[in-house]
Amino acid sequence: MPRKRPHHLIDNLVTATRILVNEGVMDVFGHVAVRDPDEADTFWLARAGAPARISADDILPFGLEGAPLVETSDALFSERFIHAAVFRANVTTMASGHHHAASIMPYCMGGRTLCALSQTGAWMGSVVPLWDSRNRFGDTAMLVNDMDQADDLAATLADRRLVLMRGHGALVTGTSIEDMTFRAVYACREADTLTAGLQIGSFMPLSEGEITRAEKLSSAAIARAWSHWTALLK
Repeated sequence: MPRKRPHHLIDNLVTATRILVNEGVMDVFGHVAVRDPDEADTFWLARAGAPARISADDILPFGLEGAPLVETSDALFSERFIHAAVFRANVTTMASGHHHAASIMPYCMGGRTLCALSQTGAWMGSVVPLWDSRNRFGDTAMLVNDMDQADDLAATLADRRLVLMRGHGALVTGTSIEDMTFRAVYACREADTLTAGLQIGSFMPLSEGEITRAEKLSSAAIARAWSHWTALLK
């Protein structure tokens, strides 16, 4: 059990979830987790429920095997293992989110690669990886509900911040909850831009040189976005 509840961090987790709902990234499904800043082998995640309804009282601590660190009879997200795996795999990851945004889903089918098209999407790189659970696990229920699958997903993500999941959705991570939220929103914006470009008939992705020069996110931009999005919450 963690020594104490990091109340500010938990409040930010709830705020990030509300932002992602408000910005159309999450709907009925999806969840956000954040690593405890004082105990790296602990992360905080809500009990299972509608994202728009989550409050600070719903947030529970979990270990890096995906098990809750407090006794609870509450329903838990079956895909909590996703967060455990990415926190275990990358010490710089402090927050992660899983969602099924409609903007992203067309690029989870395997027919078209998602790529960076603009300055706010440069961090995505020239190819966003697509994880296909069938490659190692055959036919599944399309849920990442054990550590073996979650570790395989985390290996596909590697040192990137976004991986798509065939027929399923996306996993996005960040060095803070604000950073993860920025990436989750702007990955969807980039997907919308690509979809529109394909409808027009052509598009021009960023070059490798442009990606190298623009891929580092500005802390000022992240703070500005967080300020803007929180102002829109009711």
